[in-house]
This record gives sequence, C-alpha cells and structure tokens, in this order.
Amino acid sequence: MDKKKMSLLKKLYHPTNSVFDREYGVSLYNAASLTSQERELLKEMNWMVNRLELIKHDSSVKELVHLRQDGRLYRERILNGFIAGVGGSYPRGLSPLLSYYTMKNIPEHEFVEADRYSACRICSFSKARKDGFWENASYLHYVLYLGNTYGSNPWGALLDLKELAEQHPVKPTKEDIKVFRNLLVSLDRSEPDETPGGFEKRLTAEKIMPKNKYVRRGILNSLAVIGVIPNAFVQTDFNKWTEFEYMVSQEEKLPNTKGRSDMEMPWAGWNGGLKINWDVTKELFGEIERG
Repeated sequence: MDKKKMSLLKKLYHPTNSVFDREYGVSLYNAASLTSQERELLKEMNWMVNRLELIKHDSSVKELVHLRQDGRLYRERILNGFIAGVGGSYPRGLSPLLSYYTMKNIPEHEFVEADRYSACRICSFSKARKDGFWENASYLHYVLYLGNTYGSNPWGALLDLKELAEQHPVKPTKEDIKVFRNLLVSLDRSEPDETPGGFEKRLTAEKIMPKNKYVRRGILNSLAVIGVIPNAFVQTDFNKWTEFEYMVSQEEKLPNTKGRSDMEMPWAGWNGGLKINWDVTKELFGEIERG
C-alpha cells in the first residue's frame, strides 16, 4: 500500500475519529472526517470503513482449518512477504507468517479451558469471549498494514489470511533481503549472556530495521515460533503446533521475564548462547550468506 493510501487510513483510524459502540463493544470510525477526494480514494481502494464480524471460538477454528484448501495461501508467498516485511517494503507481510503457521498446524477442536488460565488450553482463545464477540475487521486490517502481528490466535489468523488472500503476492527487494540477512547475522553474533531485552536494545542501536519496538518484537517472536530463533525450554517447529497452556507455563522458568507482561514465549526463552538455527533458516528461507 502506497504512502498516500496509508496516510488516508491513518487519518481515518485516528483515535480522535472514533466513537465506542456499546451494543457491539467496538470503536467505530467516521468517514465524514475525510475530504471528498479522500472518500473517493477510499472507494477506489474498495475499503469498508467499519466491517464488523462476529467472532466465536469453534467457528473461527473450523473456518481457519478450512483455509488450508485455499491455493492463494502457499508457503513461498508467506515467506517472501515476511522477508519484505522485515526489510520494510511491505509491512503487511509480517503478520501472515504466524497466521499461516497457526492455520497449518492448529488442531480442529472445541473450546477446552486451561487449568490455570481463563482461556482455551489449546489456542489461547479467551474464555470470556469464546461464545462470541464483535471485531471491527477493517481496523484490524489497517494495523496489519502498519506491521502489527495478530496471528498467534485463531481469530486473528483468520481475519489476517482472509484479507491477504484477496491481495497480490509480493516478492522482497534486494534491500529487503539484505536487511533480513543483517538481522540473522546480528542474532548469530550474540554473546552468551545476552537476553531478549538486551538484544532488542542492541537491535535498536544498530538501526537494522527502522520499526517501532512492538513491530520488531513481533518479528522476533514469529521467528521464534517457527524455530529459526531457538529457545531454552520449548522446541518450536514450523510444522508442529505447541499448545498455549504448555507454552505459557514455561514463562515461569524465566527469571528475566518474571512480572513482565510484555515479553512472551517463545522469544522470551532465547539467550545469546543459542544464536539462531541456521538449518531451519536454510530449510525455510534458502541459503543466507552469514558474512
């Protein structure tokens, strides 16, 4: 999406341009704040300002599993889009990696409450919302274009991939590939005592990726979920599902993240001595020059 269109969406979805709808429990946005030219551009984009979808646990999981049959969602496309997202030419490509992982691996299941968490033991879907809640899908799609990641749960993955399937595939530029390589090499030269937080600070200082810290963390966690970035407690794999309750339970073993809600497994379980898994990297992304 070009800068003109993104500027339009940022104006449309600015917090000051919203009202909270108590009936649906979502924020709604007003196109009246746009100029006539901007509203015309919105029509050209075929962008609905507020598209509300009712989300339920069981139906979301079933629909997500059904998406496996959609030929527009294939591995090479997802991986290419992710590299382009890391490089900066296509931020929209970041979330689908985790969404695709969820789609391909999540077992079809009904809601099963975790023993220690008010959520589904298998997929993290909130118990309070399992029977249905409304989501403004238009707003979620907007933040996906900013580079945010929502694919770790079935409803986020579903809304992500349904929209992505309607878009054209994207290939990374040479600069995108260079940035992606630099990120991997930076991980590979980590010192044994480096923590996830310490690496994030170093990554900011190295200015490899000009993105905000939450986008960067989404990138790192996605790479950890698929096994490119190892962790000390759970062996993650691009082709294997790890249940939510088991994954979260490992956080209790992490002295560097106790009491911190902003650092989650599996990225939280990395340390500098683990560096990266080059075998997994090669299998998924091809040969990457290590420098």
